[in-house]
Amino acid sequence: VCSCYAVALSVVRPYKRVEDNVLAVATSLVLLLLFLGTNWTTIFLGIEERYQGADPADVLGFSSLTGLVNSMIALVGAVLIFFLIGAIFAARRVAKLPTFRLVSTKQLPELTLAHGLKWHLFNSHIWST
Repeated sequence: VCSCYAVALSVVRPYKRVEDNVLAVATSLVLLLLFLGTNWTTIFLGIEERYQGADPADVLGFSSLTGLVNSMIALVGAVLIFFLIGAIFAARRVAKLPTFRLVSTKQLPELTLAHGLKWHLFNSHIWST
């Protein structure tokens, strides 16, 4: 469910700002990694509890629970850093684009057109612009 949601977010892009879309995908993937980490931890502990002579490393590849938890923490941290860098680059790219912004909120104005209209008109009060 989390991976399908992350793919849908990246395709649909429901938010207006690029940074919000990147943040939504990043939080969805981090949630997916946390679910996987808790699932693998539960499997590891179940193997140790149920099969006393069995080695969980045969199934999961980790000989201790500490190694499993540390690798998941490192993976989640790497994903967070990756998406943080991506969000910074996206924010810098968007900030360089020339745009009209509202003085009160510093956000882009909400421009809508009535049905049948094709153009917006920007009429400056200063002739030199």
